Amino acid sequence: MSNELQVALISGPAYDPLYDCLPQFTAATGIQVNVAFRGDHPTLNHHLATLPEVPYDLVSTHTKYAPSQLQFLTPLDELIEPATLTDFVPLLLELTRIDGLLYSIPRNIDVRLLHYRIDLLDRPPATWDELLETARRLNSPPDCYGFLFPGRESGLFGTFYELAEMAGAHLFPDDLVPDILNEGGRWALKFLRACYVEKLTPRELPEWHYDKVHECFRDGNAAMAGDWPGYYSLYRDATISAVADRLALSAYPTGPADKSLSYGGGHTFALTKNGANKPDALQLLLYLTSFEEQLGEARQGCVPVRHSVMKQMQREADDANRARLAMLEKVIAEHILIPPKFARYPEIEEVLWRTVQSAYLGEIGIDDALKSMTNQVSQIVAGDVRQTSVCRG
Repeated sequence: MSNELQVALISGPAYDPLYDCLPQFTAATGIQVNVAFRGDHPTLNHHLATLPEVPYDLVSTHTKYAPSQLQFLTPLDELIEPATLTDFVPLLLELTRIDGLLYSIPRNIDVRLLHYRIDLLDRPPATWDELLETARRLNSPPDCYGFLFPGRESGLFGTFYELAEMAGAHLFPDDLVPDILNEGGRWALKFLRACYVEKLTPRELPEWHYDKVHECFRDGNAAMAGDWPGYYSLYRDATISAVADRLALSAYPTGPADKSLSYGGGHTFALTKNGANKPDALQLLLYLTSFEEQLGEARQGCVPVRHSVMKQMQREADDANRARLAMLEKVIAEHILIPPKFARYPEIEEVLWRTVQSAYLGEIGIDDALKSMTNQVSQIVAGDVRQTSVCRG
């Protein structure tokens, strides 16, 4: 039987560069690593959820998905010395805890910023209503779409979550049943429907994940987009980016409730119950989240989750990147929107994005969509009160 570690990782342009370190890890330690599965987050989550037994020692996960994976994840508190964690941002460490136990180590924190073209806009829109009017004015498909957002799965869910909360609705009140059948919920769905029906987005949007949104904006085919930090180095690379010298960033505009909010959470690495018994797996976990490897990710654009990495980036970054990092720190400190931790979150995310997609496509009425989401989530919550208990600290 092979002694090599078996791992399952999230893949994509924002994540893959880190894995170039695995051969160096093997050369330095003699520990063999087999990347037995790679996929985007929906694919990875589905794969892990459908396995009768998880054969991996280490997995990529996320602060919002880990509570649904406790059947195969292991707490790390007795495996990792507390001093090892002091360099990490406390907010991120807290997000990785479930019922007080540490289940993973932060890789990054994700919050979106508005990306816009300075050759088309003198300044970013101050409100989402202004953004919509700007998108209409600048829209000239297929050469330049007005505004881009992911058209499916967690990216679409997150966009609706942001818009609804910025309009005064509440997706996750204390009882977890959405309070969205109101003007805030209607405004959010109407905004998304207007973007699609008025062709401010590509017709292919319902099939687009994060990567396609990034590529379309990077290719110069959109005026504005909401996007994540991990793509920043690709945007700034003039050999592949048509917007390298025309890119500006800002915090999100404010919504009707006079709020600017960005849906956030953190990608992490975790050990499985298999990996908990293998010192080599712990060594790999600490290596992937070490100063050196997180500095490499930060240079790609990811937001540092170690204080030491942030300090190093502030020293070496150019003025534009320093301003971006400061902006991200402010958004994380003041405008981040974090869902509560509960086991059936993935089911609720699935229900919501599918219904939101049907609404922006015009397949279901606005109020019917809001009622459907409320009813479906109510059934999920009522179906297993124990599993849907919330960990709010």
